[in-house]
Amino acid sequence: MSNPSTIIKSSDAPGPIEESIVEKLVNNLNPSYLKIANDSSKHAHHAGIRGATNVTESHFRIEVISNEFEGKNMPTRHRLIYSLLDDELKNKGVHALQMKTKTETESKK
Repeated sequence: MSNPSTIIKSSDAPGPIEESIVEKLVNNLNPSYLKIANDSSKHAHHAGIRGATNVTESHFRIEVISNEFEGKNMPTRHRLIYSLLDDELKNKGVHALQMKTKTETESKK
């Protein structure tokens, strides 16, 4: 049995896209720690967002500690997360995703 996860969301009432991101990361990576921040409001004025249908859940910052990253380099870890969040990135209007990915061992250094 795995240790309980620490999950820190951007607010007490995260939106549906954030909830979907958290669910997919938890179910597929079994993280011991997951922190997600919705930075969309900081980017609402950017040219790339003008005319977008999703301006409230478009930019996220995530930190994930998971042993699923063991033996994987940073680009491979990021590709794994991009593949898990393919629908959010291609169809739901997530424009940017900033990531920090570590294994348990790396997080203790």
